[in-house]
Amino acid sequence: MDTSKKVSLGPAHPIAFDFEGAKKIDAVIGNLSGVVVDGAVAWTISDEGRTFERHERTATGFKLSKQYDLVDFFPDLPGGKEADLESLAVSGKRLWLCGSHCRVRVEPDASGAMSSDVRARRSRHLLGSIGLDATRLPVRRSAVALPFSGAGSLRSKLRPDPFLSIFLELPSKENGLDIEGLAVLPKRILLGLRGPVVDSHAIVLSLPRDKKLPTASGEPYRHLLDLGGLGVRDLAYGAEGVLVLAGPVTRADGPFRICRWHPSRSRQPETAELLHEWPLDRDHPEGICPFKLDGTPGLLIVYDGAEGRRSGTTVTGDWFALPGA
Repeated sequence: MDTSKKVSLGPAHPIAFDFEGAKKIDAVIGNLSGVVVDGAVAWTISDEGRTFERHERTATGFKLSKQYDLVDFFPDLPGGKEADLESLAVSGKRLWLCGSHCRVRVEPDASGAMSSDVRARRSRHLLGSIGLDATRLPVRRSAVALPFSGAGSLRSKLRPDPFLSIFLELPSKENGLDIEGLAVLPKRILLGLRGPVVDSHAIVLSLPRDKKLPTASGEPYRHLLDLGGLGVRDLAYGAEGVLVLAGPVTRADGPFRICRWHPSRSRQPETAELLHEWPLDRDHPEGICPFKLDGTPGLLIVYDGAEGRRSGTTVTGDWFALPGA
C-alpha cells in the first residue's frame, strides 16, 4: 500500500437512511453490507435475509420506497435463511448483485465446543443482474444469474486457479473464499475478496462481461493487491478509478481503510493509494459508493451494526468529499 502520498478526505457529513416499513427491519439496519446511488435513487443490501431495498432522495438522505424479495426476481435461488448479499452496483439499465459465495463453519453446540463441520450454502452463490425501467424500478422478468452450482457457476470458474483452489473449501473469515466487493466496469466486472489473502496480498478478480452477466468464455484475471495485509470489504467504480474499502479477513475490529486503485495487467502485485483510515474500535464500514452531494464529488459509506447510528427506523451513514473537490 502506498502511504507516501497519503491524502485526506473531507470531514464526515451524515447521510440518513429511513427504513420505515421494511420487513425484519432490525436485521436489515443492523447488517448493512452495500450501497449504490443511481441519480435520485439509492439501493441497499444487508448480509442477513433475502431482500434488497430501493430508496428515494430526501433533504437529509434517503427514504425507503420499496423492499424487494430476491426470490421474486431469481426464482431458482436456493433456499436458506440468508443470501449473504455483500455488494451491488448499477451500470446503465442494470442493477448487479453479488453474494459472498462462501462456505460456513457450523455454529458451536450447546457446550460451546467449536465444530469441525464446514458446509456449503448455495443460497450465497448469487451473481446476477436485474433490468431497471425508465423510472429506475426493477423489472421482474429481466433478472439473470450465473448457475448457483455446477458447470458455469462462479465457484467452478475459480476452481482451476492455483492461488484460489486450495482455499475454496475453507470457511469465510478463516481465509476461505469470501466475495465482498463488486465493481462493474465498461467491459469487465471486478470481484473483491475479503479472503483469501495470499502472502499478505488481497485478491481482486476481473471477469469479462456482456450487458447482463459475466461471459461464458474467458478465464478470470487475478489481481494481487497490496492493502497492507487486509482483504477487500467493498469496491466501487467511478471517475476517480476503483475505490477499495479494505479491512481484516477475520472478525477483528480493524483497521479499515479507503484506497484508490488503478488496475493494471502487469501480473505483478499492485499498489493502491491510501485515502482514509478509521480509528480502531470504532465503526465497521461495509459499503462504499461514489455520491455527489450538492454537486461535490465524494464517497458514501454505510456501516455494519447500528450501535450509535440508529434512531427509530433511521440509520446514518457518512459522506466524505474527495480530495480536490
